Order: sequence, then C-alpha cells, then structure tokens
Amino acid sequence: MNVQVTKARMNIQLWRPAALDEAYSLLEQLAPDVCAASGSTLLQLQWDKGILPKQHLVSLEGINEMRGISASDTHLSIGALTTLSECRMNSLIKSALGCFSDAASAVASPGIRSRATIGGNIASKIGDLIPLLLVLDAELIVYQKELIRLPLGEWLIDEDFETAIVTRVIIPRTEGERVFYRKLGRRQAFTGAVAVAAGRFLKDGAIRLAAGHADITPKRLLDSEAKWMTPGWDPHELYKTLIHELPFSEDAFMSAAYRKKAAANIIMAELMAEGGE
Repeated sequence: MNVQVTKARMNIQLWRPAALDEAYSLLEQLAPDVCAASGSTLLQLQWDKGILPKQHLVSLEGINEMRGISASDTHLSIGALTTLSECRMNSLIKSALGCFSDAASAVASPGIRSRATIGGNIASKIGDLIPLLLVLDAELIVYQKELIRLPLGEWLIDEDFETAIVTRVIIPRTEGERVFYRKLGRRQAFTGAVAVAAGRFLKDGAIRLAAGHADITPKRLLDSEAKWMTPGWDPHELYKTLIHELPFSEDAFMSAAYRKKAAANIIMAELMAEGGE
C-alpha cells in the first residue's frame, strides 16, 4: 500500500452516529473531507489503488433503521446494511426473489461478501448488482434531511441526491417473469468485472435490459429495449444497437470493443432463447 495512504489512514477520525439525522448532519458539517461507510470494502479498494482517504469517516453501522429484511405480496424491502452474504443466504430473499440471491453469490469473494453491504454496492454507483436492480425496477429510500423514496435509475443520475444516505432498497417481486444476470470477468477478489448484463422479460411482453462494469455507472439500454419491442425485429440490427448503446470503456487490461462484444453476445443469446428466430 502507498506510504502516503498508510500515514493518512492512521489519522482518520471515526464517527459513530446512532441515527440518520445525526449521520447526515456530520456529513454536512465535515464536507468535503468526509465519507460515509458501512462494510468499507470499496474504501479498501480505493486505498489499495493509492487514493488518499478522507480525514473523517462516518460509520453507518450503528443505525438500526438501515437494517432488516421484509416482504409483502408485491415487494421485497432490504435494509442498506444487509451484507451480500445475507442477501445470498437469507431465506426470505431466496423465496421472494431468487434471482437476486443468485446474483449476490456472483459478486466478489466470500470474505468480501461477509463485509460488503447492499447499500454500499448501490451507493458506489458502480456496483455489480446495479444492472439487476435496474431491470427489476428497484426503488431506493434515501435520507436527505427527510426520507425520500425514488427510482434507482433516477437516483443514479440526479445530482440533487449526491449527499443522500441510501437507507433501503425496495424491489418488486417477479413471479412469472424470467430474469437473467450475467457477470463476466475476474472478480473473485478485488478486481473489476469485465462486464455485467441483466435482463427481465415482463408478463406484458415488454423487456428491461441494463449493463455496466467496474468503474462506470450502469444504465438501462432503452434503445435496445425499444428495438426488441418492434414487431419482426431483426437480430443483426438489435446486435448493432447493443454495441452502440452499451456504456463501456477501456482500461489497462481490455478494450471497450471487447467488453461491448462480450456483453452483446450474452444479451443476444438470452433474447434469442426467449423470442428470436
């Protein structure tokens, strides 16, 4: 680890609020040299990359209202402090939304899943589970001086919620609908996913598609969804739309073109299995 990072970590001041209003007040007062954390796995990744830590760290782990899992006939509610291991193993999640439980199993290594939280995965805006949550039409309950409920897709792009604390995710149940989630890459440890793609075939014949990868904010593939809904859609045209729309970038290990082709191939295979010719 970078020597500067090591020294800076030794000087971090840790705050442990017990309520949302207290946590939000600290984040306001100590900005910009502050960050919130729960499992801190993303912070560890940033430090390993040489990114200097903030001077103040506000731990959210003592805020009980960010915990708990419940289900209704229509939705699943998961507290932001729920670990990915809990998302993977919880019987309520497995019975109400098996696709989400299965996806959590594909994220990171067992050691990381035991600390990483669903709230942290979302709050990072680059988490591997975000594409799946987008196609499931998930909503967030965030705290910004008051509790606010809004769609995940809106929260991802709305700068008015930059300082909001993610407290809970609300996910509609998907009985009778086929959902797919595919993650390509090296992530069995602290390495970025090559590509993540997700889709959902709705009962009314509509479709949801979303994709992302490490270091970028995932997004819905609205043009590709519209192409799928066109009567007599052409697979070659849809593939070209996917390649154009996938929001991928290059890094030191692979090109954007490789990522796009890999993800487009996976999505096309699912689409052809569902309704292609």
